Amino acid sequence: MQPGRGIRSVRLEDIAYKNCGNFAIHINLIKDMEKHSIGSSLDLNYSKSRKVKIDGKFISPLALTKYLGIISITPLMDKIFIEGSANRRKFIDKITWIFFSSHAKNIRLYEKLIRERNGLFKDNIVDRNWFETIEKQIVEYGTNIIIDRFKVIKLLNNEINNNNFPKADMMLKGEVESKFNSIADLGLFKEYFLKTLYNTRSKDSFRGITSIGPHRSELEVSYKEKAIIASLCSTGEQKSLLISIILAVAKSYKNYCNLSPILLLDEVFAHLDNVKKESLSQEIKSLNVQAFMTGTEERDFMTFNENSYIINLDNGKNGRLNEY
Repeated sequence: MQPGRGIRSVRLEDIAYKNCGNFAIHINLIKDMEKHSIGSSLDLNYSKSRKVKIDGKFISPLALTKYLGIISITPLMDKIFIEGSANRRKFIDKITWIFFSSHAKNIRLYEKLIRERNGLFKDNIVDRNWFETIEKQIVEYGTNIIIDRFKVIKLLNNEINNNNFPKADMMLKGEVESKFNSIADLGLFKEYFLKTLYNTRSKDSFRGITSIGPHRSELEVSYKEKAIIASLCSTGEQKSLLISIILAVAKSYKNYCNLSPILLLDEVFAHLDNVKKESLSQEIKSLNVQAFMTGTEERDFMTFNENSYIINLDNGKNGRLNEY
C-alpha cells in the first residue's frame, strides 16, 4: 500500500504466494471522515506492473502517499548508518513523501532526467538544445526535492527531543545543499544550479555521470548527546537512533498533517535492552495509532494493553494460529 518495493525491497512477483504470479490486497481507509476503498494487485498473466485502485479508479502507485502515511522499521535498516549514502537518501526520501506526496513523483522524474543526461554522454551526443532542455528540468525537480527534504529534516530535528531515546541530529550535506543554504534568493540558486550543470558537462562526459545534484546528497546523522556520528556508534545505539527518528516521524506526521500514520515495525525490539524495550512500548502506546509489530520473544509484547491483538505463529502446534 505504498510506492516502490515496500518495506523489504522485494520484487513484486516474490510477494505472490508460492510463486503463483498474482496477489491482491484490499483495505477500507477512513481519512478526513471519508471512507476510501483501496486495492493493490499484480497478475503476471496480464502485466508486470502493479495495479492500484482507489474508489474504483485506477491510479499511479505514487498517489498512495496522498492517502496513507506508512512508517516502517525492518532489520534491513539496522545498518543504515554504515551503508552507502544512497540508502540514506532513499531513507529520507521515503520519509519526505509521507509528508509531501508530490515528492515521490519529483524523485521519479528527476532520476529519469539524470539517466537521460548520462545517456547523452554515453552516446557521445553534443546537442546543446537537448542538454539545456534536460538540465532546466533537472534544476526544477531537483530544487523541489531539496526544499522538501530540508522542510522534513527541520520538522524531525524539532520533534526528536520529545522521546525517551537517544537524540539524533540530522543534516543534509552536499554541494547544492551548501549553496541552497547560502543563497537566499531561490531564482539565484536555480541560476547557479543550471550554470554548474553546464560547467560540469565536459568533466561529466568522461565518467558518464552527473556529478552534482540532490542525487549526490549525504544524510549525516549524529548522536547529539555524545557528539559523534551515527556510523561510529554501537549496534544498540544505532538501533536506538533509528527508532528515535522513526518516532519523530510519527509524531511530526500527526502534528503537521493532522493525520494518524500506520506503523510497521519488524523485529523492532532486537538489540534493545529491557529499559529501551519498555520505553518503546510506552512511546507506541502514547502515539495512539495503528501499529503492526513482529518479534520472536513473546514477552516483548506483554506490556501492551487490552487494545492490542497478538497472533502467535507457532508451526509446532499443527500449524495453527494462536490468538490472544
